[in-house]
Amino acid sequence: MGSDMSGQLIDGNGRIIEYLRVSVTDRCNLRCTYCMPPSGVEVKPRCDILRYKDLLRLIEIFAGIGIRKVRLTGGEPLIRKGITGFIDQINHIPGIEQITLTTNGVALGKMATPLINAGVTKVNISLDSLDRAKYKHITGADELLRALDGIQAATGAGFESVKINMVVMKGVNDDEIEKFVDLTRSMKIQVRFLEFMPATPSVWSDEKFIPITEVREQVYEIEKLVPCAKEQWSGPAKVYKFDGALGEIGFIAAVTSHFCGDCNRLRLTSSGELVNCLFNRERMDLKSMLMAGASNAEIEETIRLTVKGKNAIRVLPTHANNELSQNMSAIGG
Repeated sequence: MGSDMSGQLIDGNGRIIEYLRVSVTDRCNLRCTYCMPPSGVEVKPRCDILRYKDLLRLIEIFAGIGIRKVRLTGGEPLIRKGITGFIDQINHIPGIEQITLTTNGVALGKMATPLINAGVTKVNISLDSLDRAKYKHITGADELLRALDGIQAATGAGFESVKINMVVMKGVNDDEIEKFVDLTRSMKIQVRFLEFMPATPSVWSDEKFIPITEVREQVYEIEKLVPCAKEQWSGPAKVYKFDGALGEIGFIAAVTSHFCGDCNRLRLTSSGELVNCLFNRERMDLKSMLMAGASNAEIEETIRLTVKGKNAIRVLPTHANNELSQNMSAIGG
């Protein structure tokens, strides 16, 4: 448990928790095959989604006990009305040093500059194919051109960093690895390759899985990689670049490795549930506390007790239990 004297939030394993991922909506304008089951997901009634003022109150409480970085996720965060005004308010919360955002990029073309003006410093863009037909197959929508426009807008808007996340799937998009790394030669972006990860039993597939070591070997065969220094709060990616390239290449072994010893994050769902670990079914309902009139001190104590119980190491879903605590689209990844 963290100490008021230290101004830090510390879990029962001695890890300092400084990073909060906030899902602002469970809705999305895409239907990615690895994120949602084929039948889709039942979105929550809007009355179950936290109002901005309630999210702001919770973020203020988190900031008061040591959270320094906030990442906004979804669903797709850019489809929620008023998002830039909400971000601007987060930007004025004492203690918050960095606001980042994860998006599919479809709505980013018109929003890149407003997001920077509101206070977003870094943006991650999910993009799994540069081929229009494949993109439509993966996402269920013919929106590749808009996503690419969003990337162009982001690189020209002045974000501190623009990262592209590609989930590598055997037989689906693994033949595009070279196309993606080539983007880093002339663009100041970081392309990150992620292992296909079990989201729900209905979307897991051994046939699609490629260990990140194999992906890295494929990239090494293209050209020698030079290691890059890690940024503050940069997460688990191991980052490299080609000599002379403007951008970088990252590798994230979400399945074959774990980063639990360095975990510094919590997740807050759009319905107000605090999640210690993506692979943990347990969560704390903070929304109910808000609705019941709990004081900030009571909510803070609940957060501290919840964080104290954060697992030392994840329990990765298996074939017998291959289900995340919630669909990825709802929990925010």
